[in-house]
Amino acid sequence: MSELIEFRSAVRGFLEKQAPVRTDDPQVWTRMVRELGLVSLAQEEQPLPLICAVLEETGRLLLQAPYLPTVVAALIVPDLGDRTAALALDGSLDQVAHAADAAVLLVTRGDELYVVDDLSATPVEALDLTRPRAAVTAGPGRSLGSANRARDLERLALAAESVGAAQRLLELTVEHLLAREQFGRPLGSFQALRHRVADLTVLVEAATSSVWYAARSDDLPVAAPLALATASDAFVQVAGEAIQMHGGIGFTWEHDVHLYFKRAWTTALLHDSRALRRLSFERSGR
Repeated sequence: MSELIEFRSAVRGFLEKQAPVRTDDPQVWTRMVRELGLVSLAQEEQPLPLICAVLEETGRLLLQAPYLPTVVAALIVPDLGDRTAALALDGSLDQVAHAADAAVLLVTRGDELYVVDDLSATPVEALDLTRPRAAVTAGPGRSLGSANRARDLERLALAAESVGAAQRLLELTVEHLLAREQFGRPLGSFQALRHRVADLTVLVEAATSSVWYAARSDDLPVAAPLALATASDAFVQVAGEAIQMHGGIGFTWEHDVHLYFKRAWTTALLHDSRALRRLSFERSGR
C-alpha cells in the first residue's frame, strides 16, 4: 500500500507541474509514455490498481492527453507498443474521443470487438473542451472476440477518472468557501453550506470505494458498471453544487469549474447510470 501511495504521489507531482488544467502540450504525453512508462503498466501482473491510481490523477486535472483510451487498449491488445489508441466501444463513430491523433481504434460491431489500424478522423465540436473528439472512418480491422471485457475496462477507467475529478472539484469548492467572505465571515462558516459539502464528501467517498473495490475485484463484469454508475452520479452532483457554491464566478469562462461540469455531464450522457446499475444487477445473478 505504501508503494502505491508513493507511486500516486509521483504521478500527481508530475501532472501538477507539467499538465495543469487547460494544458495541451504534446510533450506531456510523450513523457508519460516514454519516461514514466504509464501505458506499460498494462503489462504488470496486477495492473488495475496502478492504472486506476493514474486515472484518478489524470481526472483531477482533466488531462487532455489520450491516456485513458490508450491504456484500456493496452490491456486488451498486448502488442500495442507506443501507439496511441481511441475507443468506440458503443459502436458509434460520430464522436470518438482522441481519435484525431490515434494510430489504433478499438471499435465494436454488435458484441464483437475489432482492432483497426486503417482509420481517418475529422475533428468535431464537443461539449467537453478538455476531451477532443472526431468523426471516424474505419477499415475492417481484426476481430478480437467478445467486446464485454473491453467495455468493462473502459467503465472502470471512466469511473476512476470521474472520482479523481470529483475529488479535485470538491477541494476547489472548499478552498473557495474558506476564502470568500459574506457579512464579514467566510462562506465556509455557514452551517447550510457546511452540510452541503459534507453530503458531497460522502458521495465522493462512496464512489471512490466503489472504484477501488472494482479495481481489486474478481468479478469485474458486476463491479465495473456499478463503479461507473456511482462515480458518474457523484461527479454530476458535485459539479452542479460546485457551480452554485462558487457563485457568479462558477459560470465564467475563465474559471475551471465549468470544465469539470462539462466533463461530468459528457460522461453521464454517454453512460446512463440507471442502465449501468441494471446491467450490474442482471450480471450478478448469472
